[in-house]
Amino acid sequence: MSARSAAPLGALALVIALAAFGGCGGGEGEPAKPLGMRQVARSLEERSTAFLDREGTALRRGLDRFLGGRITTEVSGDSAECRAGKDTASISNPKRYPFACIVEGSAEGNGLEVNITLGFVGLDLDGHCWRAANERISVTTGAPALVTHEEAERPVNQVRACV
Repeated sequence: MSARSAAPLGALALVIALAAFGGCGGGEGEPAKPLGMRQVARSLEERSTAFLDREGTALRRGLDRFLGGRITTEVSGDSAECRAGKDTASISNPKRYPFACIVEGSAEGNGLEVNITLGFVGLDLDGHCWRAANERISVTTGAPALVTHEEAERPVNQVRACV
């Protein structure tokens, strides 16, 4: 094949490639892809580290009474799990509560260590941002404690992020 006949074929290949990949990328003006439950779970897990240490939460008040004032906390890596509201049996209105998540961690103080499971219910899921309220707490082997609706509505008992 001569150089003269190869040039049109190369140009044709470029046009085909551009057409095939024209929809790829994240150019301006394109709508943002909504967050998936895996992304929310990873983001919640990151936020939960600070949540476990946050003063004034229902969880922290209980831990302070049980473990004393000098408490260290830790979130268990890869422990967060989230489900869409429509896939969560305890959510009767998935439009109002778009997701539910659990995340595991631990707390230590006064020589005692407890395992913690936090249950969050999604309050908002908009584009790349979410907001959730801590509604259930299970420490060690006890049954989860249901936090009152009023307590869950307090901003100190909520987490949020944009991913």
